[in-house]
Amino acid sequence: MFIQAGTWTEVNVAGVLADVSYNEAAVVTVATPNSIASIVRHLLFWNRVMIQRIEGVQPEIPAANGFDVPPVQSDADWKALIKNMLASAAELALAIKNTDDTKLEMPIIAGFTTTYKNLQGTVEHIHYHLGEIMILKKLIRNKS
Repeated sequence: MFIQAGTWTEVNVAGVLADVSYNEAAVVTVATPNSIASIVRHLLFWNRVMIQRIEGVQPEIPAANGFDVPPVQSDADWKALIKNMLASAAELALAIKNTDDTKLEMPIIAGFTTTYKNLQGTVEHIHYHLGEIMILKKLIRNKS
């Protein structure tokens, strides 16, 4: 799967999540109100928001902002959440790939900044949360 290929940052979401257990994913630390699971759910949500924006649709953004994750109570729950998020990432990558270059300097949807700024912003957003996940893994594993 191409989204798991090496990046110039040498980290990717799939690789960082590969060894996270469902118990670790559910932990909330004093560092942030976000668990790893809630961050993954947020990324899934925003991947889908960006796909809709690329398609010219303005989705509703609820107050929870995609952080509303049902409790991860089993390995199956956790693996399903990861699978869904990675599928949404692949869908977003395809939507970006299929975006006509002539649209890059146009508003992604009425009232918004350019398509380019939105796409660049989503990459930065994902990497921000990737760093958050990496820090949470270290905090959770170094707790004992």
